[in-house]
Amino acid sequence: MPRVPVSSFDKKKSYYKYFLRPMAEPPAGRLEAIPETPGDVKDALHINDRNRLFEPGDLPGPFGWWRFGDGTIVIANKVMFPGTTGEMFDWWFTWHPIDRLRYAIWDPEDHFGVFLEDKAKALDMSLSVRERHWGSTHYIWEDIGSGSVELILAQFMRPADQGYDESRLDTDACSALICANGFCYGTADTPDMPVVMSHFLRPAEGGSELRSHFWFGWQFEDGEPKKCIPDGMALPDEMAIGALRHNVIEYTNLAAILPEVYAEEKDNWAD
Repeated sequence: MPRVPVSSFDKKKSYYKYFLRPMAEPPAGRLEAIPETPGDVKDALHINDRNRLFEPGDLPGPFGWWRFGDGTIVIANKVMFPGTTGEMFDWWFTWHPIDRLRYAIWDPEDHFGVFLEDKAKALDMSLSVRERHWGSTHYIWEDIGSGSVELILAQFMRPADQGYDESRLDTDACSALICANGFCYGTADTPDMPVVMSHFLRPAEGGSELRSHFWFGWQFEDGEPKKCIPDGMALPDEMAIGALRHNVIEYTNLAAILPEVYAEEKDNWAD
């Protein structure tokens, strides 16, 4: 696969070596296990049940995609992150949008660019790493599985603003929780797409376990989820299949590089 363009200036950066590194391969059979048709909704985690993520053990539907009766879709993925802590995961979401090459090393084949609206907040050392990405807005250019570059707006939120129980953060139930309202701008062939994102990290033997969910057709408004597609609209199967495939690929690679990148770059904030 061809890689995204980089500049001669990018090639001088200390983390450019991760861009050159072959991407980590997903576990055997993982991509092949992505179903071509939606699963039974009784096995899916509905957005209204999101606080069930704090429950121990596997939830229904840790991997796959499902279509609800209202036309909305959820995709779910589970990835093991060896040697990764919640601090590292929060750091990544503050550190990487400062520079587009940092976004590119996450997935050198699909991550074309990122623009952070308020870089000064990300660099405000008076705040915790977590507070520095809460409320941040990212403009993202990537191929999320459609085969073309799409523009995505991601507005990262404090978990409490998406109705999560923050008293469970930094416990054995959850070490990091990254959540956002997203909006994928459509093209002549694809509709605009609102989506709610949740990346839920919890401690596990040897590192952490990441459980990711994307609820397509939803946004959070005033702390409550709101369906944002018209009644009768059915989101395309291809969107869910492509997005889940992309999620498997990008988070497999992030799991492979994050502990090393953090060890080398955790104090390198200049872009």
